[in-house]
Amino acid sequence: MSADRAAKPDATTWNRHEALFLDRLKTSLDLEDFTEYNARRESPGKRIWSRARVYQGEKLDRVMVSQYSLKPGRVGLVIFAFPRIEFDIPAFLLHVGGMPPERTLLTLDLAPSSSGMDLSPFCSVAEHHRSALDLPDTPLEWLSAVSSPYMLHCAFKPLDPEGFFAAYQAVVETWVKSYIEPVGRDSDPVSVESRRETILELKKEIFRNDPAFPVFTRAFGETMSNVLAEAAFGGDPGLSIAEAIEPPPPPGSWFNKKLGIGWNADAQDRVHEAPVFIRPMIRRIIEKEASKEGMSLVTVDLVVRCEKKYRGGVDG
Repeated sequence: MSADRAAKPDATTWNRHEALFLDRLKTSLDLEDFTEYNARRESPGKRIWSRARVYQGEKLDRVMVSQYSLKPGRVGLVIFAFPRIEFDIPAFLLHVGGMPPERTLLTLDLAPSSSGMDLSPFCSVAEHHRSALDLPDTPLEWLSAVSSPYMLHCAFKPLDPEGFFAAYQAVVETWVKSYIEPVGRDSDPVSVESRRETILELKKEIFRNDPAFPVFTRAFGETMSNVLAEAAFGGDPGLSIAEAIEPPPPPGSWFNKKLGIGWNADAQDRVHEAPVFIRPMIRRIIEKEASKEGMSLVTVDLVVRCEKKYRGGVDG
C-alpha cells in the first residue's frame, strides 16, 4: 500500500517533521512497503492514541515513525531508526512532545552502534544547535550509557519551534550524508556480533525508561501495548518484550525504616510500572505524602492521588 493511499494521520504540530524525515530517507527506505499499527482509547475527557509505521531499507533494519497522544491536545513524535547489524550506522533517536513551545520534551541523538564510531560530524552539528537553542550541555543520565555524548535534550523547557526544526533537519541530513550513504557492508563477524549486542542493549534501555508504554498498557491492555513495543524494538536484533520487563518487587519488600512506612503489593506494582529511572523519585514523593497523612502503609489509592497531583506535566 502506498503512503498516498494510507490513512492520513491526525493533523498535528509534528506532521512536517515526519514528512521531512520520510522525504530525506526516500532513497534509503522502501516507503511503498510498511506496516502500520494503530490503537485508540476514548472516554469522557480522555483520549489516548498511537499510530506507528515501520519501514525497512537496504542498510536500515527497523525504522519506526510514530505519533501518539497521552492527553487531549498533546501530541508527540517518536522516530527510532536502527541499522542492519552489517552496517556501522548510528541509531537515529527522536522523541519530541510535551506542551510546545513553552514546555517541550525533547531527546534527539545519533547513538553509536559500535565503540569506534566517528561521531565528529554529529558533534559539530549538535554543538552548534545546542548553543543556538540554549539546551543543556550535560548528558541525559538515564540514557548516558547507550547514547552519544552529544545528545540534544530538554525536559519541559521553552524551545523555539523554528530553531528546533532547523536543528532536526540538520541532524537528519548529517545522519544520511555522513553515515548512511557512505557506509559499506561490514563482513567481520566479530564486529557484527558486537554491533548486535550494542543495538540490543540500546533498545532495552529505551524500552525500560519510556513513559508511554505504562500508559498504553492501562489504556489498551498488555497485549496491545506489547504489540506497539514490538513495532519499536523488534527486528534484528529484536528485543524480547517479556524478558525486558522487570518482574515486580516481592510483596512487602518496600519499607522506609526512617519514616516507618511500608507498601502494599498493589501499590508497589503500580509504581513499578513507571520508567526505571523515575521510580526512586516517585517512591520518595509518595512516602513523604504518606508521612504527612499519618499513614503507615502506602495504598494504591494514595499512589493514584499522587499521580493526579504531580503528573500533570509529565506525560509527553
